[in-house]
Amino acid sequence: MSRQTSVISASGDYEEIILQMAKHLGRGKNRRDVFNLIYGRGSKPRSKKQVADQLGRTGNTQVIQDALDELAKHHLVVRTENGGQVKDGSRYLYGKAEFVRANRDSILRFADNPNAAKRVATKRRPAFDVAVSFVKPAPQRARASGTKATRSSKVAKLKIALLMTNPDSLASLQTGVEARYIDESIRLSPRASEVELKVVPAPTLTSLLDTLNSYRPSVLHFSGHGGGRALVFDNQKAGEDGGTVLDFDMIAQVLGATRANPELLVLVACDTLDGAERFLDEVPVVIAMADSIGDEAACEFSAQFYRTLSTGETISNSLAQAKIVLKSKGYGDADLPTFLVRKGSTAAKSLL
Repeated sequence: MSRQTSVISASGDYEEIILQMAKHLGRGKNRRDVFNLIYGRGSKPRSKKQVADQLGRTGNTQVIQDALDELAKHHLVVRTENGGQVKDGSRYLYGKAEFVRANRDSILRFADNPNAAKRVATKRRPAFDVAVSFVKPAPQRARASGTKATRSSKVAKLKIALLMTNPDSLASLQTGVEARYIDESIRLSPRASEVELKVVPAPTLTSLLDTLNSYRPSVLHFSGHGGGRALVFDNQKAGEDGGTVLDFDMIAQVLGATRANPELLVLVACDTLDGAERFLDEVPVVIAMADSIGDEAACEFSAQFYRTLSTGETISNSLAQAKIVLKSKGYGDADLPTFLVRKGSTAAKSLL
């Protein structure tokens, strides 16, 4: 069967592609209904007649055809020749596009909120330095002494540092996708101006120290490989594969050697719950994984956790909501994220 040409461009400008898809999907009822049906349960491509039947619109198949044509035109669905798969006389079948399936939630979010889409940086519209900071606090204006601060002069209260590591010699992880999910989630928050996000790609021991000393995050988030009471950082040598294993005791010593410790440590890496209590001497609340967590589940967890946390919700409620979302999407990893709390501290607090 012939397939559409892939929508992924050689430039790899995924953000721009997602925004364009969201724009073409729009909010129109017919197009949305067809899109949601195709990306709902079931993996087999459907004919126009099947789509109309399942939506209860057998008397108005032209509307369904128009919606399918628009979705196929903009690569939101894949159109293939029927070839006898469906015995209803239809020429074409319509199914899921892999890129759209993987980014469905982001496409829907930006289709629902065009204003948020305008704030997303792309290669064509670089609004920020990806290697330094995804979300920046609202700019402050100088004001006379004694005057009250206005909403526009708020400074970031919640500073999040993302350490995203993925050494070449180990199994590839979608840490870049996870960072983008977190960025998009925070941008949609009504309190986005109070949150600042710093992304540290390929972190080393030195960059960990630099981040703690100069940025002083409220939340330190590690995403990468873990296990055996250790995390895998980058090896500090450009052009060489592999990583540097730092055990929990070493990392805890680093945290203890800084003047302002984070209030929350999040370890989105496999098997990090075992031994994580070592960090409680330095950080009051730790979230870690009780077993090996899948790449896709890790991205979904992080997106929902920070979406909730950035609204001013408590750490414990943010964790609970993220786990509920994982369960609702059928992930078997939903019960893996676990938090540890230092005696005398509480996770029932907001960081905003």
